[in-house]
Amino acid sequence: MIQKSYSYWRWPKAIVNYIKVYFQKCCIHGFKYVVEKMFTFLERFLWLILLVVSIYFCIVVCLSSIDRYYTKSTHIGLERNYHFWNTTIPSLTVCPMQRINESLFSDYCRKNGIKGQYKEEFWGFIENLANSTYKNFQNIPESEYIDKLLNVLGIKPALYMELIYNLTYDSSYEPVEKQRTRSIDGQINIHVRQVLTEYGLCYLGNSKLGEEYSSRYLIFGVYPEVNKYEQSRRLLKAQIGSFFEKDVGFTLLGFSSEAIDSYIHSAFEVMKVDNNFGYTEEGVVYDPESEEIIAEENLEKEATIGQRKCRFYHESNLTHFPFYTRNICQQECRINLAYKICKCIPHFYPNRIAEPKPVCNYKILKSCFPKHANFFLKLYEENGFHDKPATCHCEQNCLDAVVTTKSALPMIGSKQLLGSIGSAISMKTWPQNRLKRQVIFSFTDLLVSIGGTAGLFLGFSVLGLAELFYFFTIRLVWQILGYTI
Repeated sequence: MIQKSYSYWRWPKAIVNYIKVYFQKCCIHGFKYVVEKMFTFLERFLWLILLVVSIYFCIVVCLSSIDRYYTKSTHIGLERNYHFWNTTIPSLTVCPMQRINESLFSDYCRKNGIKGQYKEEFWGFIENLANSTYKNFQNIPESEYIDKLLNVLGIKPALYMELIYNLTYDSSYEPVEKQRTRSIDGQINIHVRQVLTEYGLCYLGNSKLGEEYSSRYLIFGVYPEVNKYEQSRRLLKAQIGSFFEKDVGFTLLGFSSEAIDSYIHSAFEVMKVDNNFGYTEEGVVYDPESEEIIAEENLEKEATIGQRKCRFYHESNLTHFPFYTRNICQQECRINLAYKICKCIPHFYPNRIAEPKPVCNYKILKSCFPKHANFFLKLYEENGFHDKPATCHCEQNCLDAVVTTKSALPMIGSKQLLGSIGSAISMKTWPQNRLKRQVIFSFTDLLVSIGGTAGLFLGFSVLGLAELFYFFTIRLVWQILGYTI
């Protein structure tokens, strides 16, 4: 029954009395003994000390559980039941050494009236520019003819990559099968795409990455067209194999240039420009080993990026790239480092952002970048210009694989047999271990831990929390308004 109280206490006395009422009626153990009138002062003081000690240790243990949730809630476990696994074959990125298509180049020169000495100089310039990276910027030719042509044609540094793309034929769409850049395993086609790398335009086969990682998307923001020629047979995004299969792999071929450069890497990752196998004029068969790092299904939902210390492909925090891998993150570190040191960035990086960074002209590429090439590639340098490593914090990939190559054997006569050169991967041995990212302390476990700790030290429960909320909200409002419950 609610009846109005016309006695107005002084505020300090009212607050103390209200807290006494809560202590007398709350369900938390020990509180009522602190205000029990039948007890002596010494007894009440003893109970107060016990309550303070219990609350202290309750808070300490609860904070320990919270710290465990945010810093140690996941771990990487080792799995050995390899008989039941399907292992993804490593990816292969191949870069042809002749990038510019002669027919497209001739058409461009004819439309723009470029002839004679100018045409020869322009070919050497654009071909070297398309093949340039941190290792060979100094090889880009420089002459008065080039400067005049660039000025007349209005080709600014920001348009370098677009021009190279338009003069490079995407041979994965070639109608003639023998001339098409394709990835095959017998009668099975494996998806191939042209990609924009730190070594210019290359071709990627057997990848788990999305179509955002393609030259057309990174340069123009448009997804590549569906390749109808690949769909003439059974098409796979990436080849997988199991322990019971002896030899599984694929071949990426269709390169008619004199030489190619190959990169083997995880199917969940992109190539590293300083991790190549060198130029070859014949096909090469690589025998790799791959140890996968997987994640349990609930990892993304149960743990934040900071807790699991890794990122999935779609969890990009980068500026120049709409997706995330660790190597892509390091590329962005190189972008920022190049901009810091040379005040501009190379042309082969995507720059479709709100505030685009200035793109280096070829003279700055020749003068500034060769001096710092090792620093840009490794992000640290010994006995050079830079004593401190570059700042670059990149989380691991939640899904990844550690790839090592046991052997690389030349495919002698492949060009005469197949009409082109290429590279192949042949998995002959399968991993017997793999790593798995798991959640070992979820948010539910955190609630149980805190609830159990509060119950152990104070006898606290959900109803006790509801009672605390009621006493210091609804009932307190009525008390202030002058009603006694």
